[in-house]
Amino acid sequence: MIHLPFHHRGKQFFFLTFCLKGRPKVLSNIVEEEEHGRHHVIATPTPLGAVVLEEWARQHSWNPALIPSARIVMPDHAHFLLIIDFDRCPQFDLLDWIHHFRRNIEEQWRILGNHSICWEDSFWLELSFDSRQLQAIRRYIRLNPARYLWKLKHSDCFLRQSDVHARVLEANRQWDAMGELTLLGNPFLFHVRLTLKKTVEEHQNAIADILDKARMGMIPVSGFISPGEKELLRRLKMEPNTRFIKMLPYALPPRYDPSTEDSRELAAHRLLILSGFPQTVQNDGHAFRRNCLQMNDLAAEICRRAREPIN
Repeated sequence: MIHLPFHHRGKQFFFLTFCLKGRPKVLSNIVEEEEHGRHHVIATPTPLGAVVLEEWARQHSWNPALIPSARIVMPDHAHFLLIIDFDRCPQFDLLDWIHHFRRNIEEQWRILGNHSICWEDSFWLELSFDSRQLQAIRRYIRLNPARYLWKLKHSDCFLRQSDVHARVLEANRQWDAMGELTLLGNPFLFHVRLTLKKTVEEHQNAIADILDKARMGMIPVSGFISPGEKELLRRLKMEPNTRFIKMLPYALPPRYDPSTEDSRELAAHRLLILSGFPQTVQNDGHAFRRNCLQMNDLAAEICRRAREPIN
């Protein structure tokens, strides 16, 4: 039996993603609907998807230490937020549970007289350590159908572009991107850096000035990492006609999955996600401050080159 390489006490949250082998789109259908004048995108389970949800709902009765929380069944995969009370079941083995959970779904489906299905051997598993991360996971699950539809309708906006070339980019550096590449041709790029040494409140005047420039068509370029920059990004997204370039202080992964909030802006052709780091520089926390400083230097140079006259 395989055991997880860590021990837990009390209630812990686990975010799990299971994908069907071969990725057939047989678990749900993504549907757009209007309700009380509001637009919604929902995932409507197929009969197989209903079996998955029924098995999920049974987990607490099977083991009281398990508390099923948020879940979504997408066409070819499913997301689950599981709470485990390790005080009630200290020896609980999550990997063993995953094996039995997925096998039970396969067996229930066969009992109903249907063709066999199977899951990919690998799966995604993340632990949630704080309330902020937990809130982000719940939002990710809730808005997953909308993200799916955005990607389906605007697939070109979600393509990872490798070895990007543009006049404003250093030619001797590897550039990877996702989103609206035409923003790199805008002559009104301007670098934004709001220091960590000031609070969001202390940055309010600077944020207001940047928003005014963005409303006039100028393109902010930033990592949007500090609290002040994050607040700026939040407010930029509330402005319907602003556009912006988001720099990464690490390599753009080959299978980059943008956040729900970024996905909305990518689908609207408002955002470019850009990295000037090689694949050896990963988002693992090491040398993060040094990478952020280098990222800011790269952003400043991009904006400087944008202002240069074209020969």
